[in-house]
Amino acid sequence: MTQPVEELLGVTTSIDKMKDGIIRNQKPSRFQKAPMREGTSVTTLRDLVEAEPYWFHQMDLGDGVVTPGWSNAARDKLPYFRLPDDMTGLRVLDVGCAEGFFSFEAERRGASEVVSLDFDSQCIKRFQLCADALGSKVTHPQVHSVYELDPSVMGTFDLVMFFGLLYHLKHPLLGIEKVAAMTSGTLLIQSWTLETTALTDQPLARFQAHGLASGPKENPVHDPSVYWEPNAACIRDMLDHVGLVNIERLPGLEPTTRERIVRRLRPRTYPTWNGSTQFRAQAATQSPGSPP
Repeated sequence: MTQPVEELLGVTTSIDKMKDGIIRNQKPSRFQKAPMREGTSVTTLRDLVEAEPYWFHQMDLGDGVVTPGWSNAARDKLPYFRLPDDMTGLRVLDVGCAEGFFSFEAERRGASEVVSLDFDSQCIKRFQLCADALGSKVTHPQVHSVYELDPSVMGTFDLVMFFGLLYHLKHPLLGIEKVAAMTSGTLLIQSWTLETTALTDQPLARFQAHGLASGPKENPVHDPSVYWEPNAACIRDMLDHVGLVNIERLPGLEPTTRERIVRRLRPRTYPTWNGSTQFRAQAATQSPGSPP
């Protein structure tokens, strides 16, 4: 039997490299630890963390307590998502916040207000646990659907973060429309993608009728909420369609030399591959974010 090209070449994909990690230097934390109530202890916090059956984000809550999430955002995502280094005074919206890694990062970088939304009440419960442990002062977690976003209710934001949610939406264009309406400054968006060896600049998306395998590589689970696999050109054109300007695809991990060789040697076997892409876009009319 012919040995697969990947084994012959020892292929490591870009996604695997992201999971294996590129660690970026972090700015010192701006959080002040909240005073522990009398009778509480680090053990109590650890017990609360361990009592939760599921974690997405892996976060250091201090004193040796780390949430056991399968997504190490500090290592695998933060270097590529291009949050501003200085977010002093910004009003920030985090759509699809999960347990709040990027909300807390925005606070660390100086944001004056962070509104954090997730449709899953259990995510918001875990978010609040982390916020209490970190002594967060400016985050405001809420159970909220992206489809219910309304600037007349929440106001507008200097920075909107829309990470890891687009491909979970049944109506992705409507989702982008909604987050664009909240953006008075800059939108940062990240999504899982499906790329092809041909038609690389044509906007395409594959529909998954029954979801697909997701989660950690060593223990994947079926996720029925993954509906779409857009390519980068599709995301770019959706951002353009809703009226955002200065749309810029942000650099991420480039395919390795071995990946390129595999795709060139076996184009029929590997006509498509999954990846991740990030974009930065701006509101056509720039104005400071403001409450309703």
